Amino acid sequence: MIFIDIDKPSPQEIKSWMKKNKLNVDQSSEILGISKRQFLRFLSGETQAKRVHALAMQMIWFLYENKKEILKKEKGVKKDKIVIPIK
Repeated sequence: MIFIDIDKPSPQEIKSWMKKNKLNVDQSSEILGISKRQFLRFLSGETQAKRVHALAMQMIWFLYENKKEILKKEKGVKKDKIVIPIK
């Protein structure tokens, strides 16, 4: 998930990010550490998301994708926690 302009992710790109990560508005705002109202402003285009938000969204996507890959590889192996290696 790469934003066209990392300094100004568009509302459509943010919606795509939510869909790819299977997140709703509440989950998205919580995971980014911002209020639901602020996140809704990003989605409506009322307020422009900043680079820090775009970088956080990319990191979250990266972690979720790696988690999926690890779970596929370790299917059937019961573990208490998941370790995501940094590449």
